[in-house]
Amino acid sequence: MRNLPPDPQATDGLSQTHKPARSLAARLAQFLFYQLLALALFVGFPALVTAIAPVSWVKFERRDGQVSATARVCLLFVLPYKTMRVSPVLGIGDRFVGGTVTRTNRVGRDRATKSEDEGFLVIHGDGQVAEVPVTPFNLKSVVQRSTDFLEDQQATELKLFLVANWKFSVVMGGLISLLTLLYVSALVFGGIAKVGQILRIAVAGTGEAPPSAGRP
Repeated sequence: MRNLPPDPQATDGLSQTHKPARSLAARLAQFLFYQLLALALFVGFPALVTAIAPVSWVKFERRDGQVSATARVCLLFVLPYKTMRVSPVLGIGDRFVGGTVTRTNRVGRDRATKSEDEGFLVIHGDGQVAEVPVTPFNLKSVVQRSTDFLEDQQATELKLFLVANWKFSVVMGGLISLLTLLYVSALVFGGIAKVGQILRIAVAGTGEAPPSAGRP
């Protein structure tokens, strides 16, 4: 019995059947790749920068003669990645770390670079210590305000917004955080537009078709 050659039309039909599946998988992979890239650029990078030079929210409270403190170190200004609690607060101190000088020799020229100075508000408790990053420029005034609250028995609450470094935390961090705001806004508006499109399709699908002209 002679073997018949494969039908070209049947082969083309089979390839066309598998082609949409492969195309859908490729489009899905491409979509996921671009989403991960956008997430890393618009969220991951700003989060990393603002975590290196963070801002902190510190709250002192006095209840029944006892002072407690809660410090939240945040990235992107509002997302806490580290929370420290001290209760009762027994004392206030500070810690200063001077920047280090690094010398490099390039093409016969010496170059010295100095890292940024660092300051910390130190909150002492009963076996507890919390160190909150504060720019050295504001460190003295922050320590004074915290000490005044601790000594004033009539004060009930003190809230502090602390910046680790004005240049990196606020100026650069604020500008870079705009990328995250842009990305989130695009997601929100895109989601609203998609929901509106789905609602329009649903409303159009529930409408009744008009009667034909020839029907009595």
